[in-house]
Amino acid sequence: MGSGMSDSNSNAGSESWILEAQNVDKSFKTPRDEIHVLKGMDLRVRSGEILGIVGASGVGKSTLLHILGGLDHPNSGRILFRNVDIFSKGNSFLEKFRNKHVGFVFQMFNLLGDFTALENAMFPALIQGAEKRKARERAVELLKRIGLENRLHHKPGELSGGETQRVALARALVNRPDLVLADEPTGNLDSHASHALIELIRELNRDYNQTFVIVTHSPKVASSMDRVMELREGKVRAAGKDIIL
Repeated sequence: MGSGMSDSNSNAGSESWILEAQNVDKSFKTPRDEIHVLKGMDLRVRSGEILGIVGASGVGKSTLLHILGGLDHPNSGRILFRNVDIFSKGNSFLEKFRNKHVGFVFQMFNLLGDFTALENAMFPALIQGAEKRKARERAVELLKRIGLENRLHHKPGELSGGETQRVALARALVNRPDLVLADEPTGNLDSHASHALIELIRELNRDYNQTFVIVTHSPKVASSMDRVMELREGKVRAAGKDIIL
């Protein structure tokens, strides 16, 4: 589904890493001390996989996701998108990377309350410079694909939590990104809506070979991922089959 930079690691018989974190450190200064969140962390994301990231509350899962997506800078280390260090190219490159190659889904949705579902889904495409007609066509296509054809002109306040999160997913996909980063996408949903959203993500992954990195606190959601990594003590490691958070 993704567009843009070619994948130089896609040769047959070799791993295809779309994103790599190498020796990443991140800390925050507080009035009293310094909180070290990531400590020489390494992570690889395969093209076309659904990767889950789990960990206890406050360990830095959201911080990690923001760094992977270029929303926040590490103190040291590198983030490679198809072998290109995204933080070595300047702010204009980072803006292009975020808008063209990455889609974000946030726990709190972050939709514009005065805009309809259709207008919210179109927004990233318009920012990228797409013609309004093409942005509309793409947004309508996605909203229909995820079962919201009867909600195109409803505002977020007129939608259920599950519907609102699906609009946020359509918005993340409208620019055909190579990678979707989702921060607790089921965190504010009931069990039925949560299951429906994860099934939708799996369908999109299967139909479009869409790559997802999903931060979750839910063992049930994590169990449906292709691969699960646990963030603990500043590093990530493969999570066991029985994930207890």
